[in-house]
Amino acid sequence: MGKIGKLLLFSEHYNISGSKLSDMGIFNPILNLDTRLFIDPILLKTSKHETINQDAVKEYNTYFSTIISLLSHSKQSNDFAWKNAVKQLPEKEIDGTCLGYGTNSISGRRISDKVKLSLISTAKEIVDLGIKDPELFSILQLFNKGIGPDTISDIATRAIHKSLLKFSATKARILGIPLVRVEIDGEEFDVIPNPLRRKSHILLLPNDILRNLPVVNNWDDIADAASFNSNLRHRVNRLVGEIFKQKTHNAKARYISDIMKDKDAISDLVEVIKGYKGKAYNQNIDNDRIIVWEKATELIKQEPCDKRAFEKSQKGLNELVITVIERFQFLIEDKGLNKLLWKEDKKSRCKESVAQLIFHAVALIYCEANDVDINPETDTGTGLIDFKFSSGYRSKVVVEIKYSDNPQLIHGIEIQLQQYLKSEKADKGYYVVLDVGKLGSKPQALEKFCNNTHAKTEIIYIDAKLKKSASKR
Repeated sequence: MGKIGKLLLFSEHYNISGSKLSDMGIFNPILNLDTRLFIDPILLKTSKHETINQDAVKEYNTYFSTIISLLSHSKQSNDFAWKNAVKQLPEKEIDGTCLGYGTNSISGRRISDKVKLSLISTAKEIVDLGIKDPELFSILQLFNKGIGPDTISDIATRAIHKSLLKFSATKARILGIPLVRVEIDGEEFDVIPNPLRRKSHILLLPNDILRNLPVVNNWDDIADAASFNSNLRHRVNRLVGEIFKQKTHNAKARYISDIMKDKDAISDLVEVIKGYKGKAYNQNIDNDRIIVWEKATELIKQEPCDKRAFEKSQKGLNELVITVIERFQFLIEDKGLNKLLWKEDKKSRCKESVAQLIFHAVALIYCEANDVDINPETDTGTGLIDFKFSSGYRSKVVVEIKYSDNPQLIHGIEIQLQQYLKSEKADKGYYVVLDVGKLGSKPQALEKFCNNTHAKTEIIYIDAKLKKSASKR
């Protein structure tokens, strides 16, 4: 995996306020790291942007109608029509969206042949029932294990790619952003070059088609989505209810397979998609803290810090990393950044990736001032370590961040961190434990390991629990 270093917001690079992009309904991406949002095809028709609710919807329907037509003419798997239907699906994630599950980049994921064949096989069964509505592709993940929201989003992006390129270029001209002309799929388009990646570009995307998960991600979702029509809701609820009545995994799988042969059931599911009025992910509330980078960096910049120089040595690097961790601890414990680790209900914590992004934002201040490389989610060959700091060729420090309620907390220090230290040939490792509750007797087990093995590891605890305000104490 490549080196990231500084994370850069689109608005920051082009000196445009984030609020201006928000007012225009445009997503403000990090240019060199995927944001875990996805294009949900169900939201296209309700977008406020005409390029999306007209052009993209037409393009989407044409794209999938082509696949349906090919499957209608296919007599058996792997015949000419079948193979051409498979070829319509993208080989990999479309470049430029800056969305998805990429760990430390925006490099497009490849969509495996196995996934494409599974999708086409399921679509063929539905088409053979006589259902030829393009919306049928929005329910395929219900019948295909391993088909996640990123795959559905990737295919939807491919389907409406030209409309997204048009939308992006139009908004870029309004914002005064320079464009370059490139050839994509045999046609020329004006695109925004990505300043951090050669031969890559940035797609500006409308906020109102982005979700943290597709509307229909599982069978629970399809039941909820049917609430707009009482008769349809009753039929779908009964269908879903029967699935959950099955007592074994195999029985459930057989029942779902039987649904594939029921034209009326499939028609009801497609009808849910056609009638559903979904909502995009609310980026202002940001309940899941998906858009946390911009907010975290703003808060961090409000607290001036000592940017003193550290000597170019292993000792100096250790001191720098300790300073970063102490600064991170101060902001979490004393300046309210712990609030970003919890969802709006203040009961559910966010994913560890949120804590890692905040830590990264803090670390960049010191790393930039001291010419130190910081690599998040570094692939060591034995797994992914949260952060690797390096100064020159020899001086390296690794940092692993875990929540106190993580069931892998002990395993993380005993196995993961030790493997990382060895594979990276690092002289020091820091194990940062964010106390969000359920810590119990784990500190004793962690300390015992370090004492018994003389590990090159230091444990640091940070209180990340939400605190009552002074007025409520």
